[in-house]
Amino acid sequence: MEKKYIVSLVMAKSNVFTFKQVLPYPTSWSLFIIIPCLVCYSLLYYIFFKAIFHLSIMMFFMLIYLGTCYSILKALSVRMTIWFEGDFMYIQKGNDAPQKYLKNNIYGFYAYNYETEAPALKTSKIYFRLCFTNGKDIYLNDVEYKTKYDEIKGRNLKKFLKSVQTELHFTKTSKHNLQNIYWYSNHDE
Repeated sequence: MEKKYIVSLVMAKSNVFTFKQVLPYPTSWSLFIIIPCLVCYSLLYYIFFKAIFHLSIMMFFMLIYLGTCYSILKALSVRMTIWFEGDFMYIQKGNDAPQKYLKNNIYGFYAYNYETEAPALKTSKIYFRLCFTNGKDIYLNDVEYKTKYDEIKGRNLKKFLKSVQTELHFTKTSKHNLQNIYWYSNHDE
């Protein structure tokens, strides 16, 4: 009989954060789903309609293609629970056993600036990349690609960002790229 590890709701009052529908790998890996699906649906279109272009049918195939990609990515997403206890950070994927990481082994992390008040830069999309001293990275990427700001989710992400900064004694040091992603650490990038 397999053990199920679930963080108790009693801990939820402290700094326990649960993220639903998170992709635990780099977003670039999504291409391994998107491109084969595109090739598959292109071949199906060609088999059924040869080289004849029908805009309405092409749009129908495109909708099915996008729905398939989204469904596969959603099926691959997991619930991730993160909490801090003493000198350790715990990460639990789904119902698996929590993995324990020493806080001192975390070199820094990339994240959106959830603290911004600028309406154009506010985001409620999950993006965290935890970088460890041994070169390993842990990714938390949102499966949803909504551009509309979700007030509750945004507030929770801001709380999580502040909690991680406090626990790891990190500060926002530099902007990583043009996407409002910053490097948080007590080291230079």
